Amino acid sequence: MTVRKLDFRNPDHHASLFSVAPVRSSTTHDWKALYFERRDDVLFQTGEHAIDGHYLMVKLNPLSIAERRIDGRLRTEVQRRGSTAYVPNGCGHSVRYVRPLGSLCLMTLDDCTLREVADELGVTRFAGVPTFAQEPDNFVLNAFEALDRELRNGNPHGVLIGETYARLVAAHIVTCYGKGPRGGGRMPALTPVRMKWLDEYIETHLAHPITLETLARQAGLSPYYFTRVFKDATGLPPYRYVLHKRIEFACAALRRDELSIESVALACGFSDNAQFSKQFKKICGVPPSFYRMACRREEIAGIA
Repeated sequence: MTVRKLDFRNPDHHASLFSVAPVRSSTTHDWKALYFERRDDVLFQTGEHAIDGHYLMVKLNPLSIAERRIDGRLRTEVQRRGSTAYVPNGCGHSVRYVRPLGSLCLMTLDDCTLREVADELGVTRFAGVPTFAQEPDNFVLNAFEALDRELRNGNPHGVLIGETYARLVAAHIVTCYGKGPRGGGRMPALTPVRMKWLDEYIETHLAHPITLETLARQAGLSPYYFTRVFKDATGLPPYRYVLHKRIEFACAALRRDELSIESVALACGFSDNAQFSKQFKKICGVPPSFYRMACRREEIAGIA
């Protein structure tokens, strides 16, 4: 019997598996390398299917009991917070909850992205090992809760956070859920010259979406290695660094007092003024309008 292969980003495929919509998902945010969603549900089951991509599920709350079948093997799972299941790309899969599901997050990761990262790690002929949700995986739990918060907050870091986490999770799958021959190699450094090029690129493109692939290309590195060495060099992941650069630009524009707040938001890459105000206050402690008024008062005091 041929098992149907489902792409969770395809609305028809998703609806054929889930009768209830997710609490939130990455569907509207153009995250290309991964699909992510959070589900809150009661009793739930699926038919036999295969997933287009590598599938990870992590439980957010205790306690649930499920019967899961992966690649023909059936197991009863006693799921607690952090319990994680992994299903390799194209592997047959079904699940039935016999005790209310509660809350969980799931992700499908593009197979090409995972194999690119495996190659960068020196792992040839990667083979994923199906894993039932019987043990906690704190890396996956923390990563998925971070992505859930990002979506709940309206995706202020844009596509860059999805691309970054896609590669971080891919590396985790390769090292913890797979097998295959490994080579060696030393991770290249992000030199001061490369960092200067990056800053110049970011500052001249703040009004536009900035992708991980583009930043990595500017630095002459692969996206996975770039993510790792960038944080070593700056102390911040790329998506957070770019957000801080946007807010720095906004502060300078508000001090010059030439543009409306809405125009400043657009100029530093926010299409949504409410999201701009929220992120500005989060980083600077006050809304943009308060910041502008404070700058005006300082200027008047200086003249007096």
